[in-house]
Amino acid sequence: MSDMLSPIMELKNISKSFPGVKALDNVNMSIDGSSVLALVGENGAGKSTLIKIITGVYATYEGTMLLHGQKVNFNNPRDAFNAGISVVHQERNLIDTFSVAENIFLERLTDRATRRININSLYEEAQKYLDMVGLKISPKKGLASLKTGQKQLLEIARALSRDAKIIMLDEPTASASIKESEELLEIVDQLRTKGYSFVYVSHKLEEVFGIADKICVLRDGKNAGEVIVRVDFDRDTVIKQMIGRVERKTGFAVRSKNSEPVVLEAKNIASKTTSKPCSFKLHRGSVQGWYGLVGAGRTEIAREIIGADPISSGHIELEGKPVRIRSTNDSLNKYGIAYISEDRNKEGLFLIHSIKTNISASIWKTESKVLGLVSTKEEKQVAEEYIDKMEIKTPSSTQMVMNLSGGNRQKVSMAKGMATKPKVLILDEPTVGIDIKSKEEIHRMILDLAESGISVIVISSDTDEIIRIADQIVVFNNGEIYGELSNSKNYSEMSSQIMNLIQRETNSESLRKSKIKSELG
Repeated sequence: MSDMLSPIMELKNISKSFPGVKALDNVNMSIDGSSVLALVGENGAGKSTLIKIITGVYATYEGTMLLHGQKVNFNNPRDAFNAGISVVHQERNLIDTFSVAENIFLERLTDRATRRININSLYEEAQKYLDMVGLKISPKKGLASLKTGQKQLLEIARALSRDAKIIMLDEPTASASIKESEELLEIVDQLRTKGYSFVYVSHKLEEVFGIADKICVLRDGKNAGEVIVRVDFDRDTVIKQMIGRVERKTGFAVRSKNSEPVVLEAKNIASKTTSKPCSFKLHRGSVQGWYGLVGAGRTEIAREIIGADPISSGHIELEGKPVRIRSTNDSLNKYGIAYISEDRNKEGLFLIHSIKTNISASIWKTESKVLGLVSTKEEKQVAEEYIDKMEIKTPSSTQMVMNLSGGNRQKVSMAKGMATKPKVLILDEPTVGIDIKSKEEIHRMILDLAESGISVIVISSDTDEIIRIADQIVVFNNGEIYGELSNSKNYSEMSSQIMNLIQRETNSESLRKSKIKSELG
């Protein structure tokens, strides 16, 4: 770790209120030169609000912000950008139809829209920033072909191109594979030694302990305690600051539901997006974990099941009878299969509407009475039931979803699916970007749903999560199912079996390709 310099940015007694909510209450934080400051806390603790103040999204607040010892107040994100402060959001801010170089210099292209641009010079300059973040791709390459981790590094390259000296990383590895996460952390470490400073927001404490020089914990909009320096890093200490108590990680019992009736069965299904046929059985009341890295084909199969993508071969059976699911509406309202997307903002929620509207929208067709309407009283009852069950932090059910933290948005998204009381519930990456306490709560809810007779599929790239809650683990890779494992809940044993299964199949495929290549001469 590099030696830390004096603070280049200080926040003193920062407070920020919204109608009915005090998001920040006298928060103090400092960012050192050539360092990584981890900002952690539960969803709704105030992290996002603090970042929005630093980056000029919120121009009005109480308190003082100093940059290089001088008082500053950014009226908009452009002011922060010009002062050398940039943010890389969890949701990508890239344009798929543009090239890598065009995405790096997006603001420059906008500023010079009426002037001629030397495209070769643009490519040459873009290469410099790609080299800085270790991206071995052509600046001419189209963005759509990039992997998740490459897009994350591209966002950092763009921040560097703006002469940013302080870079905020908001859940940078939330949807990245293990290898991509390691590569990103390595780049952050290298850039720190070159004089850049980072504010690293993450719920993954192992990453935080590996990369941070200091940890600042927020709880309920306040500093949860003194800033923790590297020599004092300790998981129990950080978690106690975050949630106000020592972590109580519940161990779930080994369960087998193979003797229960099969509720959902896929027989050699395939589509244009997944040409390799896949088959599996889901028993009543079971939790089936679909493990695989991003792009392994899990979401694609789920979309075929719910009718979002048409099946080109094979068929689906529900409770032993063949069914043809033509749409997501069919899936939910006709067959009782609910799907909660991993992209909660684009596919799961109506951000400009209330929590009440979002949760009750999923039951309008099943609970409508006269003239096809659901009573306002019933909407409120359903919404408040799930606000209470899922401990959604909000002043009321009328709060707009766009004003909630990421974790609370995820809870609303899950509540929409649960409110339909489905036979099958498919949860796609249900705890990405979720804090430790909320993650425990969601895991417990999943097990409670299964105990009530609902069959649950959990799609996750988190090995620990899959082993903790699944009864059966289905391993995906390269768009197909590599194998199925009964879960003993022994982490060491199961993680080894999963990795061995993937590695064995990967090696077999490599040998097959090598043999074909040899035969072709």
